[in-house]
Amino acid sequence: MKKHFYLLFILAHILLAVSFLTDLPFWVMFTVSFFILSVAAINSGNFDYHNISASSLGLSIFSGLLLYGLFIIGKFGSGVLLPNQLADVTTLYMKVQPQLTWHYFALFLIIIPGEELFWRGYIQGRIEYTIQNKKVVVILSSLLYTSANIYTLNPLFLLATFAGGVIWGSLYMWKRNIFLVILSHLIFNLFLLVLFPIF
Repeated sequence: MKKHFYLLFILAHILLAVSFLTDLPFWVMFTVSFFILSVAAINSGNFDYHNISASSLGLSIFSGLLLYGLFIIGKFGSGVLLPNQLADVTTLYMKVQPQLTWHYFALFLIIIPGEELFWRGYIQGRIEYTIQNKKVVVILSSLLYTSANIYTLNPLFLLATFAGGVIWGSLYMWKRNIFLVILSHLIFNLFLLVLFPIF
């Protein structure tokens, strides 16, 4: 079990390193990466899920918008305190911003669900088997999630990734519904990358 966990964690690092650090087409590699990680997570994990009620739908929307709001605050704060780092984040977001129609389909149907299935459903779920403290589980799984994004080479993006990991990890720990977390992530990215981009 532990060996399988480590192998999949290393695979995630390799796939994201190839996506961000090579000259291969980013959107192709990123989509393929999360398709592979989704399949691995589904084959290896047991996810908590159930139908989404009206109140949990509202919670998904609220948490996605909350994280989007935190990103807006972070952008303005970074612009004052760390303008050079913010310029690097803007460059990174131009790379990950969907440009073609198929990018949007890949983002909402493969990448976002894949991130949540793998990082919250599989990784966080496996950590829960060995650690009883829920706060420690969320923090540790968020750090692992952040570590796989180190290949973006941007400290502010890593901080933002950690914040997302904590919010989505906490939501999954609280509500035990992977569909709810996927929807929250979808709402967040809908605002960040499609409706009201902040970079």
